[in-house]
Amino acid sequence: MSLFEIDLNKDFKIVHSSVFLNNNDFQKYFQKNSLNNDFNDKFENYVEEEYFLTIHQDFFVTSRYRYEVDEIFAVINENIYYKNKDSKEIVLYPEWLLFYIAMEKKYIVNIPKQEFLDYLKKFKYISEIRYKKYIIRNLEDYLNIKELANLKSYKEKLNNQFLLFLKRTKFETKVLYNFLNFIYKFHHELKNKEKYKLMWNIEVYIIETINLLITNGILVEEIYLEIFKNRRGTYSVLHDIYKYKPLYIKESKNSFKSHLVKINNIFKIQLTLDKFIETLTLNKKYEDILFSYLELIKRFNANKMSEDVMSAMIKGIVLGLEEYIKYDIKENTFDKCLEKLSIDKVLFQNIRIKQKEYDDGNELLDLINNLTKKEESLEKYLAIYYSARNYLAHYNLNMDKFFWGDDGERLIVSNVIDSVLIILYKIEINKQEDEK
Repeated sequence: MSLFEIDLNKDFKIVHSSVFLNNNDFQKYFQKNSLNNDFNDKFENYVEEEYFLTIHQDFFVTSRYRYEVDEIFAVINENIYYKNKDSKEIVLYPEWLLFYIAMEKKYIVNIPKQEFLDYLKKFKYISEIRYKKYIIRNLEDYLNIKELANLKSYKEKLNNQFLLFLKRTKFETKVLYNFLNFIYKFHHELKNKEKYKLMWNIEVYIIETINLLITNGILVEEIYLEIFKNRRGTYSVLHDIYKYKPLYIKESKNSFKSHLVKINNIFKIQLTLDKFIETLTLNKKYEDILFSYLELIKRFNANKMSEDVMSAMIKGIVLGLEEYIKYDIKENTFDKCLEKLSIDKVLFQNIRIKQKEYDDGNELLDLINNLTKKEESLEKYLAIYYSARNYLAHYNLNMDKFFWGDDGERLIVSNVIDSVLIILYKIEINKQEDEK
């Protein structure tokens, strides 16, 4: 997999927008999402007036005014499109018009315009629930000053009212699945056209639709396996939008093959890959370590990698495991915790690197490098982990030596990852034995 990590200006994103925008704000999004042909291009040239939202201040919550809490409750409780259908006062522009304009400008070539219009009701619904969430989240911006003392209480009550609105207005599961397939297809088309900003923005609508399916009682894994299932490869396509860690780890099982070989050798067993993954994922708290490992190895072959990100990931993996070890194994010192996991306690204490054996981080890395060449044993990997933990906790990471090594074989980092997965496996099988 090729990866290119860059930082982007976030001004194009709608995720935190107020959803229904005035002319100037929508024009900015129109330009920031590269929908304009030139600086003077206006979005009104591509949208019929019937898709604008004309509102009355009494039936809508806008930052122009302050409201009584009962007025806000009424807006949360009712359909804003229906309530404002005869209003003539203020014209606003829904954020989903960005996607409509992309359709009008032929950025989407394999989806007929009529198909978009067939799903217009769903776009409106998602925009409405996003708008209501935005109000609740930013309630202090809309309440009269005298009401601010009860802000927390009002937010809780409004959120309960919002949940009742969702329950009362929910779509059937089949309808939501159809819409989710459609907007993922839209996302795919934008990606093919290299309209990445719009692609990232429509992900907001994809995530909201997934949340609605969850509200309908559908399991997350079932949703991920259902969408675009006829076109998916190894992974669910929805991982492109938001990785669902439990399923993503299962679908990435081939990335754990090399570690399984070492585990079978060390413990003299014939564990299958599926059983290995099942054991590693029994404890939900290990998900972050396993997921970070998968994200780390993805970056080994990146076109442009971020050393800061890779450094943070390996520290998170190694130091995160330390917390779990200390939690499960109560000993006064960390070396005693690891000793308790070992089969040959004397061997572990003999080969582990002691603090007096090195003066700085580079010397410690050289000692870890030598340790990786010792005969295979559980104690060897416990000792590698012990020293890697000390190095990452106390020294600035030397990317070249830790990740690549003198010969580019990634000897240290690969053995450190081996040690993490071996320890996770050992902790879990110890628990299973204790429960028998």
